[in-house]
Amino acid sequence: MADSRIQSAELRSLVAPAVAIVAIVVFFGLPGLGGEALDLRFQSLFWNGQGWLIPHENALGRALAYDGPKVLIIAWAVTLIGAAVFAPRVRMRALYLIACLAVVSVVCTQLRAVSGMATPLELKAFGGTYDHLLLLQPKPAGYPSHAFPAGHASGGFALLGMYWALGARRWRGLALGLGFGCWMGFYQVARGEHFLSHTLATAALAWFLCLGLALLMKGPMSREVSSSS
Repeated sequence: MADSRIQSAELRSLVAPAVAIVAIVVFFGLPGLGGEALDLRFQSLFWNGQGWLIPHENALGRALAYDGPKVLIIAWAVTLIGAAVFAPRVRMRALYLIACLAVVSVVCTQLRAVSGMATPLELKAFGGTYDHLLLLQPKPAGYPSHAFPAGHASGGFALLGMYWALGARRWRGLALGLGFGCWMGFYQVARGEHFLSHTLATAALAWFLCLGLALLMKGPMSREVSSSS
């Protein structure tokens, strides 16, 4: 029997992550709705008026939540490539997970290059030089644009694809994807590189993209599960 989780990846399932993306964009992207206040209030938990909870170039923090997770994700990608080449019984699922890593990371990186959002440490409220302008507000020429959605956390949230690939162990995949994404994302928040909204948007976007890829590859993955069961 084909894996029920793959079977349940239907087109209508995209509605929930799409709604989540729109809700985050509107709530945090327009003034007067409460998103800006929430972002600033949450960010202030990591700012003492002079510096961040995790100093920007703290070696231990980078090892545990920046370089370390990146190395693990790269190792995971290499493992998946090996599985796709040498393990026919899991080839389609390995290719699906590789696609999740690539697509989520590329889409988030490309979007942040055009979204026109500054990092907290670049804002006047946190010792920087720019005013805090929201996603849907007009920006002056030269305003930074490298923060929304979060690039670093995208690698962690891309692991959400394991929810659709692991069959009976899908909840472990979900926990791992959320755990890695939140760990990587909130590290960046604690050092002034991202707001809460940036991380939430990345999670919702990764959910949408991983599910969309599962829909595209559902047939081959289901046949693969059937033949290996």
